[in-house]
Amino acid sequence: MKNIFLMFFLVSVSLYKAQILDEYPEKQSFYEGGIVNFYKDAHEYLVNNKFKECDEKEIYQPRIIVTEKAEVKFIKDSDTANIARNKCAYDLSRELLKNLKKWKPAETKGWKIGAIAEFILYPKDLMSNYQPGYDANKFVAHTKYPEGAKAFHTIFHDNFMMIFEDYQLNGKVNLEFYISKDGNIIKPRIYPEVDNKNFNNDFMRTLARIKKVWIPAFYKDIPIVERISFPVQFSITFTER
Repeated sequence: MKNIFLMFFLVSVSLYKAQILDEYPEKQSFYEGGIVNFYKDAHEYLVNNKFKECDEKEIYQPRIIVTEKAEVKFIKDSDTANIARNKCAYDLSRELLKNLKKWKPAETKGWKIGAIAEFILYPKDLMSNYQPGYDANKFVAHTKYPEGAKAFHTIFHDNFMMIFEDYQLNGKVNLEFYISKDGNIIKPRIYPEVDNKNFNNDFMRTLARIKKVWIPAFYKDIPIVERISFPVQFSITFTER
């Protein structure tokens, strides 16, 4: 009996540690010393190795996985047109991912666990314009729904309440989508996944119907893509938080 319990415990631990979080827990960073230290090390690496600075309009936003072993993996970007427009910044991001060493996994319940992270790479501010304490996020004007966040939440509630009632699902999920540089909703998904194909189809069709052009995010005067994520608690009586 003891051996069976031990085997079950080891398998449970193995499965838990193999998971990948969709984002880092609040107040945790993907890099030792936090985002400011990441940009400092990135600046020093690029300048000390005499990399050529990109055009001032080039910017790139890598998505990565930092594993529980502190290894970094690049998430493939399917937007080949954006890569082509920002090829120099894209290449520099790949160099940093290969050569910086202080990647930090997420931690939850005492375990190190892999997690997805993303950051802004604007080479000009990272190289010739670099200032101590630089954090790209401080220069971002975030995306906005034209009528404001409260109006979007109201529209979201009014459109989705019937779906949640129809399927009588109980639980908490996160809705994620990105706002493109043109202000459109792209890459929508629900996580953790809801194991109901009909629900997922209805959810995505409803989201498509309420699509509206948003005000995109900007890094200084350059439009960028921004991720929107918020928790949804659904049941027969629906609430969105």
